[in-house]
Formats: sequence, C-alpha cells, structure tokens
Amino acid sequence: MKASKYNVFFNYKGKDLAFNGITSAFAEVDEDFCKVMRNIDSLNVDNVDKKTKKLIEEMKLGFFIVDKEVDELNLLKFNSLSGKFSSHGLVLTIAPTLVCNFACPYCYEGSQNGVIEKEVIDAIYARVEAIAKKKEPISITWYGGEPLLVKDIIWKMSEKLIEICKKRKAPYSSYMISNGYLINDNIIEQMKKAQITGIQITVDGPPDIHNSRRKLKNSSEPTFNVILEHIKMLTNAGVSVNVRVNIDKTNQDDLEELLDIFIEEGLQDCDIALGHVRDYTTACAAISGTCLTTKEYAEESHRYQNVLLKKGFTAVEYPYYPGAKANYCCADSLTAFVVDPQGNLYKCWNDIGNAKRRVGNLKEEKNFGISNLFFEYLLWSPFDKQTCVDCEVLPLCMGGCPYNGLRNKKPDCEKWKYNLLDVLKTRYDIYCTQEEKEGKCEHCAICK
Repeated sequence: MKASKYNVFFNYKGKDLAFNGITSAFAEVDEDFCKVMRNIDSLNVDNVDKKTKKLIEEMKLGFFIVDKEVDELNLLKFNSLSGKFSSHGLVLTIAPTLVCNFACPYCYEGSQNGVIEKEVIDAIYARVEAIAKKKEPISITWYGGEPLLVKDIIWKMSEKLIEICKKRKAPYSSYMISNGYLINDNIIEQMKKAQITGIQITVDGPPDIHNSRRKLKNSSEPTFNVILEHIKMLTNAGVSVNVRVNIDKTNQDDLEELLDIFIEEGLQDCDIALGHVRDYTTACAAISGTCLTTKEYAEESHRYQNVLLKKGFTAVEYPYYPGAKANYCCADSLTAFVVDPQGNLYKCWNDIGNAKRRVGNLKEEKNFGISNLFFEYLLWSPFDKQTCVDCEVLPLCMGGCPYNGLRNKKPDCEKWKYNLLDVLKTRYDIYCTQEEKEGKCEHCAICK
C-alpha cells in the first residue's frame, strides 16, 4: 500500500486532521492512524491485529491509503474521460428568448432579439424523442434572456417534452434560471404542471445595492421588494429556490444586511450561493476593474460561509464544501448543449448569442455539435498541464473553467487552491458543535 497523493494533513485545535481530495473524506485521526501512515511502505496487512486491520480498511475507504499498483492520476483521467464522454441521456439548456427585461451591468450576453422558432422547437422534440426511446434521462434548464417573457412557449414545450418522456418511460427533470421579477400565482401553478421543480434567482445585496445592479430596462422602478415577495411565494408553494448573490468589490461588504432581511422574511431555508462576477465576454468587459481575483473571491466565499452559518443558513455542502469532479461542467460534457432561439448549439453558457462560438445547429442534423470548438471544449484537459498534474487539489478543481482555460490558454484555478484549509476547519467546528449538542464528542474514523 501507499499514501494517496491527494491527502491533506494539518493540525487544528490540538487535533490531527486528514482530508482526501478524491473522496472528500475528512477525518479526525489518532496515533494509530499516524502510525499506519508512517509505516505504510513496509506494512503487511496479514501481520496486523484486528483493530489495525479494521482501521486500514477505513483508511482505504477514505482513499487515505491505496494499493501500490493504483495510479491515482490515471484514476482521475479515467473518471474525467468517463464524465466527458458518457453518451447517456441528454442535458439541454434552452433559451426560448434572449430578450431580457433587466439591464444588469455585468451581464455577459449582448442585446438580442427574437423568440424560439417553430422549426427549432420541433428539432428539440425530435432530439429528445431519440434519446427518450432508449429510456435515458432528459434534463432541461430554461434560460434566457428572461425565459418568463415567453412563458406560454415554455408551458407548451414542457407539456410535449413530458408527454414524450412519459410515453417512452424516460426520466424527465427541469429547472429554471430567472430574475424572478415576473413570478405570480398563475406562473407558479404552471411551473408545477411543467415539472419545473427548482429555480435560481439572483439577489445582489440589500435593497440599495440590488436595485443599483438588478435594474429594469427603461424604468427606474426598484426590483428588490418585488423579487423578495416572489421568492416567498415560490418557497411557500414548495418550489425550491436557489438564491444567487453575484459578488464583486462593489457589494462584498453588504451581504450580511441581505441575510438579515431574509431572516426577517422567514427565508432561512433558501439555498444561498455566491456567484463570482467575472469579465467573461466583451459585453461585460467594462466591469473588469470591480471583479475580485480568484484568491479574493476564495477569501470572501469562506467569510460568507461563516456568516451564513452564524445566522442559521445551510452552508455545509457543495459549493461550501469541496467535492471531487469528473468533468467540469456542460462545456466539457458530450451530451450537454445550450440552445438559442435560432437553434444554434453552444457548449458554454458564456457563448450563447455569439454565433461565431456555436458548435452546430439543431436544424442541421449532420452538424449536431460537431465543430473544432466542440472538440476543443471536450478535449480541454488539466492532465496536459504540469501545474495541474502536480497540484494536490486537482480532483476538486480539474483545471477549472474550460471556457477561461481555452480563452487564457492556461488552467483557471478554483477557490479551493486558496481556501481549502479554512473551509475544512469550519467544517470541523460545525461537526464538533453538533457532537457536543448530542452529548458525544468521539469522532468516527472517517467523517464526510
């Protein structure tokens, strides 16, 4: 046996702690654990007592130790390739319009007109039918622009997509990304019929901050109170709401006030996650001076996690606790595409609306996703970069965002490079507090 390359050991509050990047296993360890690690090269499992043998089994389960013949880098490569090139199912992000009723200063989409064409809708049905015939899962995300500007199209399309999947006995799921301004009781009822079980809505801070950033087009009417009321309506109706807070230098000090408002409104059950504002495209290049670096964002993310926890919000799972990746996102996944109203296919949400970045068109079956850019996204690999190969957080990062990696011709390191130890210490404090409340302070050998 041998020690995993992706172990992180540190001492905190007088305790020895161990984390493994491949499994995300996190353990409080004792002298027996440390003794196994010190003697791992010469240890013979057949010659140890039962207690040590059980400990070794647990250490292998957490991947703190692995068999000598295991090449962990090849294991990560295999997992990555399996994720990238799995042909199972279909994941479509559909923008039935790129028109938006908001004019957010950091938006990476340019101004776009038009509504999804009937020929494109029929092509989506045909593509879903082809996959559903194999009883493989269909996952739809409604996107924009603002998708609820064309809500009737979404309801009609959803009805047909659900019908196709039900007929073929294929699993179906759907989600929505919206600014939340147009929500009403009828829309919520229609969302449920359309099996849209969750929605992401952006709130960028307390009212003064949010209203200066999340603006209506051609109107000075504030949007904060309207959106907050709509979030309450959604949660009361049982629709899962993920609140995204886009963070940069202009609002990083105002987020605690936002949380206090959510508490006053009884919205502690909402999942709240930070979004890192970045100058992805020329459409949002003007805000580059206010963007946080990845290191700065990592520090703010951890600080914000502690504020969330202090105020009673849930912030212990991903993205606040590290999880190993296979492929990174839809951009480097074989079966995932973003569809614009003209049927153009993209691999990354940042590319939508820029026809030069399309990888095909739904109306042209022979060109479904096949282009040089398609291959560049799919073949983007951290294993070609020595800095990634040598990095202990590689399983958590996998080279970072493929869009930025291709654009900058270098890996786009994730926040875990800068805040992993701080996050693990916070997780340990949470675990200890829970144990103390339950009247037991002994820790299991492996606690994820």
